[in-house]
Amino acid sequence: MADPAYPPARTAAAIVTDFFARRLQPAGQGGARPPLAPDPATVTAVVDAAFARRLFGGEDPLGRDVDVRGVSCRIVGVVARASGVDADVRRDAPFAAYAHADVRVPVYDTGDVWARTMVRVDEALQSAALVRAAAAAAGDGPTFVPLGELRAGASALGLVEGWRGPIWHWVTAAGPASLARVKVVDPSFRNWPALEYAVLKNIVPDLPLCNKSFNLSYSGNDL
Repeated sequence: MADPAYPPARTAAAIVTDFFARRLQPAGQGGARPPLAPDPATVTAVVDAAFARRLFGGEDPLGRDVDVRGVSCRIVGVVARASGVDADVRRDAPFAAYAHADVRVPVYDTGDVWARTMVRVDEALQSAALVRAAAAAAGDGPTFVPLGELRAGASALGLVEGWRGPIWHWVTAAGPASLARVKVVDPSFRNWPALEYAVLKNIVPDLPLCNKSFNLSYSGNDL
């Protein structure tokens, strides 16, 4: 039971528009601070320095507008190919034997559950054809070569087409046999924001269909 001598602190449910312009105004800017006039049509956001530099360059981010809903979603992989985007790393940036393979990219333009299903069906058939072609053309020789020692500070970037879409790997060597940094970007990281728009104007029972047709990874989003 709470002690009446120490009432619970209040929790702020909202912050008015000019709160940060008033409270966080850097020294030296001068001028009278604007009044605390709430504007229900505007939401104040807290951003870090890296985000501010990327979005506004060297300009002062205080009081600037950010159009969130107007930003288009960058989709990749199956979700993109089901929405009319003709892109596949195996064909567009081929690695290893893919440069000699006949990679046919299925593309549908309706952007719905049916299109995403058909892309997967067509890609399963295409994968089987690629396996048969690769097995028939396989020759003699080593399947791998030794990499040798890594040079400290050296970095490398890898890009492959996974079954959900392109997967980016970036690594930096710490020494002859160890890594200092590893960054992986899963296609789910690109496609999760698009799912929010795919379910708009659908009834509740359609939500699981949309979600599973995207078939995104929860852990892959956090890599």
